[in-house]
Order: sequence, then structure tokens, then C-alpha cells
Amino acid sequence: MPRNSKSYSLVSDAALGSLSQLGGRMKEARLRRNWTQAQTAEKAGLSESSVKKVEAGSARITVGAYLALLDIFGLATAFDQVMAPGDDTLGDALSRSATRRRARAPRSQSSSKQDEWEI
Repeated sequence: MPRNSKSYSLVSDAALGSLSQLGGRMKEARLRRNWTQAQTAEKAGLSESSVKKVEAGSARITVGAYLALLDIFGLATAFDQVMAPGDDTLGDALSRSATRRRARAPRSQSSSKQDEWEI
């Protein structure tokens, strides 16, 4: 699959492979229910084209399309397991490190804002 956009090129091959496998599992779920792509699209409120893209594991379709399909398959809470507590071992180790810094710079107050409230 060609990588034309910058954001798409930042996705690792491992992540793309995982998405492709998810799409394949969604296709299997649809086939187990004996639904056509058109029927599935209608039930999920999607276009048939969107169902095809999800089943192909496309990274260029919204997460909402994946969620809509999970919902009609009876797996609406499947995303609860993504980044479940305890799965992020690197993040846990980093949070226990000796020096912890803010993730963003503090806001600077302009002098005009300060003067505005002075009496």
C-alpha cells in the first residue's frame, strides 16, 4: 500500500499489519453472520465503500467506522481493552522516574491581561 501522506507515513509497519488483521477479523465476523457488505453497511450506517475499507484494514478511514462495525457485531466495548491499565509498561516505568516534568510549557500571562483587572 503506497504511503502518500505524511501522517500515513508515520504509522509503523507493525501498526498497519495489526490494522490489516483487525479488518480481516471484522470480515470474518460479517461472514459468520452471513451478511453482505451492503447489509453490514446499512446496519452500521456506513457506505459499502467504508465497510470495504475497514475490512481491508485501511488506516485512511475514521475510527468511527471501525467502532460502528464493532457495535453491530455486539462488541461495542472492545476498545475498552486498548491501552488498558497495566499494558503501558514503558509509561509506568517513566512515571516512576526521579524527575518528572510538565508535558507542556506553562502559559505566560501578558501584561495587558494583568492590567485589565487592576483598579
